[in-house]
Amino acid sequence: MKKIFNYLMISNVFLGGYILSKSPFEFYIGYTFIIAFLLIYLLCYRKVQINYSFICILFILAISSLINIFFGNNTWQLFIKQIVGIFLTGVAYYLLIRVNDFEVEKLFRIYLRLAFIVAAIGIFQEASFLIGFERGYNYINFMTKWWLTPPTSFGMLQVNSILMEPSHFAAAIAPAAFVSLERILKHKASFLGVGCSLVIIISFLLTFSTLAYIVILISLTLLLIDIKKRRYFLLLLLIPAFAVLVYSFIPGVRVRVNGTAQVISGEVDVLEVNPSTYSLASNLFVAMKGFSANPFFGYGLGSHPLTYVKELYPGTYWYRKDIFGLNKKGAGSLFIRLLSETGLFGLLIVLFFIFRLRIRNSNDKNLKVMSNAIFSMFIIQLIRQGHYFYNGLFFFVWMYYFIYLNNRRNIQKRECDDLVNSEV
Repeated sequence: MKKIFNYLMISNVFLGGYILSKSPFEFYIGYTFIIAFLLIYLLCYRKVQINYSFICILFILAISSLINIFFGNNTWQLFIKQIVGIFLTGVAYYLLIRVNDFEVEKLFRIYLRLAFIVAAIGIFQEASFLIGFERGYNYINFMTKWWLTPPTSFGMLQVNSILMEPSHFAAAIAPAAFVSLERILKHKASFLGVGCSLVIIISFLLTFSTLAYIVILISLTLLLIDIKKRRYFLLLLLIPAFAVLVYSFIPGVRVRVNGTAQVISGEVDVLEVNPSTYSLASNLFVAMKGFSANPFFGYGLGSHPLTYVKELYPGTYWYRKDIFGLNKKGAGSLFIRLLSETGLFGLLIVLFFIFRLRIRNSNDKNLKVMSNAIFSMFIIQLIRQGHYFYNGLFFFVWMYYFIYLNNRRNIQKRECDDLVNSEV
């Protein structure tokens, strides 16, 4: 039973393309696994152990949200959806790791197996598109929240496998992509073989998603810091070379980079840029409005869509009728959403968590690889994914936390052993 739930719970990372209902909110199929797991856990153990710090942070954010509801800056419906989702997924994945006796490596290997399958489907999807086999690449008939992205200008499909869109696919397998790059560049087997690593990297590149290429650049940078001196110069050249190649040959990336640069420099009006750049810019404008009004706690969990409607309306400078509301639910970026809904309190806690808990040195190579793999995924979540618990985010949150704790215990044990040996 435990093994089955391990796979079901971790499969949530890849099940964003299927929802069971759209009203009163989008109920993803993965939510049924979470609810079933929690019910069976309660029947088996009769109690729930919850991380104290997690509950304290959530309690403070809940109080802030309730105050904002009172002043009309948030609504009960928006707040309840987020607080319940965060609480249930946060508790469920915390308990999942406890049930598995904190064996983070075992759970990470399950994630990698599933990531390989999803990546293989992505390659099959691309191959089917190239030979004209529609059923092999168009899954819209049986995936309830899935988009067939238009082909690139050079006639290839932007792979999204069984996820909603290419950027979501890139985010879901980002940790696996880091592990794969580490395997190829260092020539040392830790989690994946060469064949599996190549499948994941190829499918990752076939997304033609800016996010995927950002992950690769982050991964190469992290590997550069840790790589042996004889390969240091080679990787140092590889990073800018890869960036130039992606910019030169991937039109979608070039459009986004140029649009962002032109908006920042003032060369182009923000209303004239591509939808992706406009989405980030307009949501950042909305978030700054909320942040300036309540810099410490924002307008509360779930409030960004309401703030968006209040600040962007016909007649305002940032209003653009053709794509109004683009990514307003999640703000298009976790960084922007945290700024809008939780202010400095939530944003600084998240940034502290991500950067303070990353493992930089460890005698256990696998712990360091897992930490850096999840770190790369967190960075792109901050940049482009604005949902708090979509695609099993809390699985990675608690994995990251327990990886850090396991490494700290290893260090403390080694220090004790060294002290005992020195006394002897």
